[in-house]
Amino acid sequence: MEAAGRGGRKARRRRAKKNMNTAGSPEECPVCMTGYDGTVQRPRTLPCGHTVCTLCVDQLKVQGRVACPECRVSHSVPVGGQFPVSYAFEAFIKMMRDAEVAAAAAEAAGKNEAAGLSKKMRSFLQEQEATVVAAITACREAQSQLDQYQTTLAGWGKRQQQLEDRLLGLVDQSRSARELLQQEESRAAAKEEELKKGEQGLQAVLETLRTLTTEQEAGAAVTEVFRVTGEAEQAVEECREGFPNASTVTTARKVNMTSSAALEAVQAALETLPTEEPRPQADPDSTVMDRLHLIWTGSLTAEDLRSLTQPARRLLEAGRVFAVHQAEGQCRHARISLEAGQLWLHALKDHPLPRGAATLQVSEVVPPSPPCTVFLELSWPGSAPRRVQIRLSPDTPRGRQFLLLCTGQRGPSYVNTRLFHVKRKGQAGEYVKGGDYESNDGRGSSAMLPGLGEGAYRKSGRAGAVFGLRGTDPTRGECGHFGIYTRDRQDGRGSRRVFGEVVDGLHVVAEAAQHRDIKEVTVADCGVVLRG
Repeated sequence: MEAAGRGGRKARRRRAKKNMNTAGSPEECPVCMTGYDGTVQRPRTLPCGHTVCTLCVDQLKVQGRVACPECRVSHSVPVGGQFPVSYAFEAFIKMMRDAEVAAAAAEAAGKNEAAGLSKKMRSFLQEQEATVVAAITACREAQSQLDQYQTTLAGWGKRQQQLEDRLLGLVDQSRSARELLQQEESRAAAKEEELKKGEQGLQAVLETLRTLTTEQEAGAAVTEVFRVTGEAEQAVEECREGFPNASTVTTARKVNMTSSAALEAVQAALETLPTEEPRPQADPDSTVMDRLHLIWTGSLTAEDLRSLTQPARRLLEAGRVFAVHQAEGQCRHARISLEAGQLWLHALKDHPLPRGAATLQVSEVVPPSPPCTVFLELSWPGSAPRRVQIRLSPDTPRGRQFLLLCTGQRGPSYVNTRLFHVKRKGQAGEYVKGGDYESNDGRGSSAMLPGLGEGAYRKSGRAGAVFGLRGTDPTRGECGHFGIYTRDRQDGRGSRRVFGEVVDGLHVVAEAAQHRDIKEVTVADCGVVLRG
């Protein structure tokens, strides 16, 4: 039995040794068994964790998906067309190859020493070897930068192709509408010719009636009158019923309006472009991608943010994207951040822009009115700031006012305001009060928009409902205060001025309501969720 155990262990060792001998090198792609490089065969990491070279990934693509050759898990191809480069793997390979170069250099140095080279010559040769290794490293880094640049250009080219396809689609619609109009014009011309012939026939019959002399001629003429007038009346009726063709006219009108609007938008955009693009001053030691980002800074668009292009993502991660708002001669800036895959526009503030900031207008990214999602960031002693997301309902003045106070577009904002009261604390129907941007204690009664009581409000007493409150001065009516239910009402009653609902972070409001002093709960920040 012991011998059998020893035999089994030996067999397992033989199998392990065989597997080690047949396994590919970590420096090689497991598919083509070719060594990775820094240009066309860079290591690409799939979501499952396995690594394949760029060429093999391209060959494995089928209908926008790639099946991992190691585990056979299918992955969708990212928007940019390529899976991310494994920079850690590249660094590991570089380290291994540098070690090989160093070993070869050491071996060569040993041979040189054995060959009888002087100490001074060996030192000189070592310096030359270090220069060559540094040049090799620089070449690899430049190749890596160019690869990233090519990936970015390919993404832009794909977007440009999509835009071109849309423009061609608009041209095709315009051409189809023009052909419909030509067909309708030909049909109308044919009917007009038919009516002219009918009129000529009627004129001839009229002349005949005026020159009749016998009963026999009169009988024949009457028969002709019936025929000609019947044909004319039928042609007139067909004209009235068949023209205009509503489908043709409506289609042509819509295409005309769409094409005109597109052309006007393009013309307006061209007129706003500077006659000469500024030349960015880049650091001579900066990389290709650094210089690309510097050029890109002046041309960031709302679409770049929505699609999160690679340069836009880099600028966001560096904290250099801002929305600009100018009113009454004052220019303020709202920071836009990327956190957990979401884009957040923070409240406008008076702060200097950082060097190399990318800017766009607030109106380009913030809707003029709800529906939209905003956020309040609540903080109190002993608790880190946490966010509460609120979805604002459309068609309510209070919703529009809440949006303005979250962005600060009219000046005041909810930043640094306090929650000032908890109603029905610990009971059903509990809610917190806040939003006094005027006096910050619940006594303020300022309203930013008129007619706050009008609009398509709904009634609710459910936890998470956000509703409007009246100020403490009853003579001044509606104001900027708001309430948030943290517990359901059990009596079926509720506020009739609900204009929003907490969609994330209700537990944060509930915890704030249980804090020992609600007036210590502060809105540390607020803004709008641009991309969820």
